[in-house]
Amino acid sequence: MEYLLSKFRKKDPIKEVTFEDLQAVLLRTQPPPKKKNLSTCDYNEICPKVYVGDWNTAKNLNLLLSLGITHVVNAAQGVGFGMVDTNEQFYRPFNIQYMGLALCDDPSVAINEYFDSVSNFIDDALSQKGKVLVHCIMGISRSATITIAYLMIKKGLRAKEAVEKVKKARDIRPNDGFLKQLAQLDNDRIHNNNI
Repeated sequence: MEYLLSKFRKKDPIKEVTFEDLQAVLLRTQPPPKKKNLSTCDYNEICPKVYVGDWNTAKNLNLLLSLGITHVVNAAQGVGFGMVDTNEQFYRPFNIQYMGLALCDDPSVAINEYFDSVSNFIDDALSQKGKVLVHCIMGISRSATITIAYLMIKKGLRAKEAVEKVKKARDIRPNDGFLKQLAQLDNDRIHNNNI
């Protein structure tokens, strides 16, 4: 009888996530304690073999090699303020695969245009038993946003879960525009039944 009743009961609809929901997760989730090391490099492993870091980490080839990094995503490719001037040639002698995104850390930037391609790049790297560094200048907004999108698209996490996972591993602060785009990604996935 219970089986028949369950067939007629409506499933609770999956609740859409809002920008405010994601802000709340950022505020209530405690980042890990600061590392006490003498290095100027700042990076954290977010999930197995996926790291988020700053520009110093991305340019420290000895560190990358010691970590076993095989792939780098530069979410701030370019020259000038707020950008990191690395490219394929910088990493080629070390057999590190590279993907560069010329993104400014500005709420009006459509970072969501890169969610799928970067997620595929990271997923391909991991399927080849590689390790990935995703970075921008400080490793708190652009690279964090890209990594959150990867966790949503390839690992099936909802936006709030992905934000919380990254924040527990690293002190992040994606800008408001990026949070809105992550909320939209979550809601689009709900409506397309990809969750």
